[in-house]
Amino acid sequence: MRLTSDERHSLIPLGIGSSLLLVNALCGSFLDDFWQGFLCGMALVCFLYAFRTLVLFFKRNFNHYGNR
Repeated sequence: MRLTSDERHSLIPLGIGSSLLLVNALCGSFLDDFWQGFLCGMALVCFLYAFRTLVLFFKRNFNHYGNR
């Protein structure tokens, strides 16, 4: 099954962000504060990008199909 462009632009950052949080949780005791904050920040950026993509997707669909 192929992903559409909108699915790819929202699912890939969600996967990357959740992987970064998983690495942070599993390896948190080996990382200093800077790297823990860096991983959380990068995960937050990935989640915000995915959220922005979803908002634009729904806005574009609403403008195209209207309020039916």
